[in-house]
Amino acid sequence: VPTFSLYAASLGASLALIGLLTSFNGLTSIFASVPIGLLSDLRGRKQVLAGGMLLFALSSAFYTMVPNPWLLIPVRVMGSLGMIAVFMVGVAYMGDVVAKEDRGLAVGLYSTAMGLGFTLGPAAGGLLAERYGYRAGFWLAAGVALVGFFVALWGLAPKQRRSDAATPVTTVPMVTRLRLMAQEPNLLAASLANLANNVVFTTVFSFVPLFAASLAIGQAAIGSMFAGRALASTVTRLPTGLLTTRIPSKYLMITALGLSGLTLLLVAQVENPAALGMLMLVDGLAFGMYLTAGQSFITENAADLDRGTAMGVYNTAGSIGGTIGPFALGILAGALGLAAVFRVAAVVALAGAVTLWLLSARRSTATTPQESATADFSG
Repeated sequence: VPTFSLYAASLGASLALIGLLTSFNGLTSIFASVPIGLLSDLRGRKQVLAGGMLLFALSSAFYTMVPNPWLLIPVRVMGSLGMIAVFMVGVAYMGDVVAKEDRGLAVGLYSTAMGLGFTLGPAAGGLLAERYGYRAGFWLAAGVALVGFFVALWGLAPKQRRSDAATPVTTVPMVTRLRLMAQEPNLLAASLANLANNVVFTTVFSFVPLFAASLAIGQAAIGSMFAGRALASTVTRLPTGLLTTRIPSKYLMITALGLSGLTLLLVAQVENPAALGMLMLVDGLAFGMYLTAGQSFITENAADLDRGTAMGVYNTAGSIGGTIGPFALGILAGALGLAAVFRVAAVVALAGAVTLWLLSARRSTATTPQESATADFSG
């Protein structure tokens, strides 16, 4: 719902509290992504996805009932948990039910649907809020999420039971398995790349509007610029999924990060509003490519036993970048200006591309059957 900050302000929330509420998405993701992914590995994706949709529905309804802004905090956490359970575990589910060679295409379809939802949802919520008040948008979100809950409950395939012969046997403690996964070169490389990509994403959304305003670009034009970026991101996702059937996902990830870095370097130099708008379109293309290719890389390479947990590690790294990056770059902006922010973020993106290239070339160091059961990132 696009009017959340306005609704919080109408309840008496200060700017500091609104900022804190916004940060809870990233903070919750940092601490909850791995446990939720692990839960989906142990209990099945269907239950976690259905639970996530129910949390979406309940949190949207609870937003309309809170009597003071501080009670928005637990509701925000509830909604963030739902977001992790649906968006992250949904990708892992695709990896479970689709053949390996088709997973990139499936993730492309899934991420395209997400992009369309993020486009249509804010538009519908904003119209309802303008005509009927802020709470109407939340009730719409609650209704849609409740429909999604029943779709997940009745429409998704349950966890497949493998025969004892086909089920990997491992006696490795869970903490050890997590440590081995975090040290696996390809998962580590993809996670660091995701951290870099989220630094770029939050840099664009936090600082490009300020930079555009300094060029005397009006609010309506800035809004149109970011709408174009979102559209470019959405239309890139399905073609990227198709490309993963011919080009390894990691090369598409590297290309996307390199393109993001070069785009930000150009943003630091631009003085023309039209040129900035074009660069935002390119950034949207790069983000859509990375989002699809990165998720495809994890689903294609993670073992069935640990796919949800691997997605959790990957998502946690991205959330760290998206949470810490804006804070650090905000300090830099105050000291050296916005152009310096874009240059540093560009270096982060290019460093992420190089890191992915170097680390993903290494083979897994697991040598025992127990260690091999924790990951399957061999290519």
